[in-house]
Amino acid sequence: MPAPKTLDTAGLRLEFTRHGEQAFATALKTLAALPNKPQDLVSQTVLNGSENRPAWHVLSRLGAKGLDAPSQAAADFLQAEFARMADWVDQQVADAGTEGLDIIHLGAGGSETPMLALHTALSVLQSARCRVHWVANLDGATIDAALAAAKPERTWILINSKSFRTQEVMRNADIALRWLSDAIGADPARQRLVALTANAELAQQRFGLPADQIFRSLPEIGGRFSLWSAHGMVLLLAFGRETVTQLHAGAHDMDEHFLNTPLEGSAPGLMAGLSHAYRVRFGLPLLSIGLYGDAFSHMPLYLQQLLMESLGKSTSADGMQPVHVSGPAVISGVGTPVQHTYFQLLHQAAVPVFHEIVAVAHPWHRHLREHLALLANALGQADALWNGKDASSWQTELMAQGMSEQAALRAAHHRACPGGRPSTFIWMERLSAYHLGALLALYEHRTVVEGWLYGINPFDQWGVELGKTLATRIENALLSQNTQGLSPETAASLAYLHARGG
Repeated sequence: MPAPKTLDTAGLRLEFTRHGEQAFATALKTLAALPNKPQDLVSQTVLNGSENRPAWHVLSRLGAKGLDAPSQAAADFLQAEFARMADWVDQQVADAGTEGLDIIHLGAGGSETPMLALHTALSVLQSARCRVHWVANLDGATIDAALAAAKPERTWILINSKSFRTQEVMRNADIALRWLSDAIGADPARQRLVALTANAELAQQRFGLPADQIFRSLPEIGGRFSLWSAHGMVLLLAFGRETVTQLHAGAHDMDEHFLNTPLEGSAPGLMAGLSHAYRVRFGLPLLSIGLYGDAFSHMPLYLQQLLMESLGKSTSADGMQPVHVSGPAVISGVGTPVQHTYFQLLHQAAVPVFHEIVAVAHPWHRHLREHLALLANALGQADALWNGKDASSWQTELMAQGMSEQAALRAAHHRACPGGRPSTFIWMERLSAYHLGALLALYEHRTVVEGWLYGINPFDQWGVELGKTLATRIENALLSQNTQGLSPETAASLAYLHARGG
């Protein structure tokens, strides 16, 4: 089937007009050869082979249906847990009254980046009902700043961890609980803890939490796909049930498009196919994602995590074969400021880069002229990347301005942009919860399909675990000053720290 040059779905328009025919042909061929796997996302089919699990994040959207009895039971559980959570949140917000709530949100990775990205975007549209203090790092200054900004008598602590073993989250939870206990007493403080987890038993054991202070997700939902489940509670606290329901509605509509459209004609399929073609057929190692508007200021980190944690693999999905090419490295930022940072590399570096550009058609503020200028910049960059401007054109222009032939020739080569750098332009009709939900679901599905095209498992992330294991061993060595069993390089680093009182 011929590839569409534009595609409209779930309030988004994708323009594929800045791609070459060869890239399209390659994308369509690889997509056509891929089994029709999208329906597996709403079934009991094991997609995460290294952990022997289905991948059920789609089932956590409101309105989602499973294809078989286990997946339908999962959908029913996840959506019932959402309703329980929303009722609980409504009660806490009502009880707080005009004083409002301080929320200490303790997460890391997928239990923080997508929620923070959406909180930032939605805050542009409506005032948050509570003050959220984000803590993800082990940097003690971060938790200190969050606690200093909160009032203990109106504070809730959200412990957001799928496994309830995430080191950063657990350590910060201990600090936050001590702070709250010192202020209001140990028993009242424990009543202000909420666990968002797939490991309810450990939450009960570690903090003695009752069932009504634990909101459950499922092990079959990966962290970077988890914002739709109980892990997204902070969005309900900040913006309410209606807004979050609209977020789910946008994602659900994108799901319906993805599940019921052949990959060669679906928005996620075409994005994945083109990305795979540029990476494998044309050898381009770098993907740039430019998002136009400060509402997206925390989206780049989430998209980098989603794509690189999912696609950064070197082993086939069955674990038996090496994979020599997998996902691209992702650089991302917010336009127009990002044009003054890394866009120089995009236009003139010797190695071409491919691009995805996100912009919103209608302004979400009263400054129409500035919004039109923002869109003009997004489109101007896309055109410059694709069409470029060669040295001879620059030379002619500079000579017409009065420059000598030789001077114009030298200057022209500095100014020349080769073009041929492809991009997919993604329009959001409006900045709204619905359209944000559709955009994030688009990127989720695009990532999963690209993983399938590489023949890898996009749902695990074993590579990050080794460093965590080594960190525990090194921390013990730092405390004991015993470097036995450490690498020579790390032993030398610890000797430096110990010599300076570290």
